[in-house]
Amino acid sequence: MTYIIENANLYKQNQLITTSLLVDNGKILSVQPNFPKYLYMKMSAKDFIMTSTSVFYADGVPQDKDTTIEQYMISRYLAKGCTTVLVSAYIKNVNELDQAIEEVRNFYKNSPLDYTIAVKIPIKDFTVPFVLKCKRKKIPAIFIEFNDKRELYKIPWGWIREALFPYNSPLIPVIVNSGKEKEDLLQTWQSILQREKIPHIEESLSEQTPLHLQVLKKIGIYPLKGYLQTGGELSYNLYLSGNEHPVFSFMNDEKKFILAVTVHKGKIVKAGEKIYYNLENGEEFTINRPSFFS
Repeated sequence: MTYIIENANLYKQNQLITTSLLVDNGKILSVQPNFPKYLYMKMSAKDFIMTSTSVFYADGVPQDKDTTIEQYMISRYLAKGCTTVLVSAYIKNVNELDQAIEEVRNFYKNSPLDYTIAVKIPIKDFTVPFVLKCKRKKIPAIFIEFNDKRELYKIPWGWIREALFPYNSPLIPVIVNSGKEKEDLLQTWQSILQREKIPHIEESLSEQTPLHLQVLKKIGIYPLKGYLQTGGELSYNLYLSGNEHPVFSFMNDEKKFILAVTVHKGKIVKAGEKIYYNLENGEEFTINRPSFFS
């Protein structure tokens, strides 16, 4: 069914704009200030703040046996407006790659979330053959685990850069250390990879929090996900607030707002406290051009 979402206070790329969306069958046909000549049914969103649904990072598959998969998906993702996850499969060497990816795929293929699979590996096992295999499999991001800056200087970065090209999966740091030691490691990481002109993320990623736009662009998840645009999927969150100036407040502290509605590819996932758990709504997606929009 074709209809119009009008007067939407749409928050994207750190700006709030009032606009309208012409949608049909889970897709956005057009985004314009208004559609005065169209006679389709209209839904007003003026009392909400609209955003794209969130993209979270997930470190492998859960090991907690005390909760069901449905409870896990609802509490960690759906109740928080997340409909897409970047999942890292942990491996110790290149021979484990296929098995680790399949383990993640077997878990998330029976979920209501869209997902794409990255890999995480200790830096001592980060080699050119490993990068080449990741490139062939279109792995959109490689997490590298390290705790000593001397490990970074042992990597043949020139060969790594050549092996990454032209797919160019960004490298993401994973550091167990904290405080000043972690800051020093990240500074060294940034210095080396900038000098070597290798696509990378400057900071470690955290679970249970939306990934920033620049991270989504670097990995290539944006504009496939996390963006409401003409031709894109209809996946959005609607937020409520009792503040007198909701537009100003949202741009400064969106955490104060109440998530009222989540829609994923045109289907309602959350309405108030009610969660609709639809296993047919999730699917794996492939990223063809990481770093293209960064």
